[in-house]
Amino acid sequence: MVIEAFVLSILIGFARRGRLHNLGRAPLRYVYMFVPPFAILAGAEAIGFAKAVQAWQPYLMAANIIQYVTLLAAIALNFHIREMWLAGIGTFLNFLAIAANGGMMPMSTRALQIAGIRELLDPERISQFVRHAIMAPETRLKLLADVIPVPGFSIIITPQVASIGDLLVAVAVFLFIQRYMLAPAADLKEKPTGG
Repeated sequence: MVIEAFVLSILIGFARRGRLHNLGRAPLRYVYMFVPPFAILAGAEAIGFAKAVQAWQPYLMAANIIQYVTLLAAIALNFHIREMWLAGIGTFLNFLAIAANGGMMPMSTRALQIAGIRELLDPERISQFVRHAIMAPETRLKLLADVIPVPGFSIIITPQVASIGDLLVAVAVFLFIQRYMLAPAADLKEKPTGG
């Protein structure tokens, strides 16, 4: 949902006569801290693409948790930006669900069916997932798992299942882009929050 929120917000920002280059003026700190979590994600997805999930499963589960820890650290270092608080809450909720379930985000079978992506219920298909697993009776923190069906509305918003954390992060991304694309240059500087 984050990618969809990013693209949608950019398009709406343009429609509202916002400027894309304003995003470069957002006062992000320690930007390099965002590289490790996305590098870990890319590496995990590459293993899934190579269909080597079973051999790497223990490492993938640990990598999923490490990814969220590093991402939370990067977000926390940018709490001077108000949208980062919402992104941090959403990311933390996802982290709780993943950590409580051995490093995998559970997906509701009912949510998958409602969203119209029943093909993901195929055992052979799900066996290649590096970040998700089908929800089981023993699943913990089910409320924080991927239980929200999102039917496809357009080529931008595709059918998927989301968590409460995903929604919060998507809203944070959307608001962040809108604020900085539309803000006059003089208003782009964040006020210090103390210290």
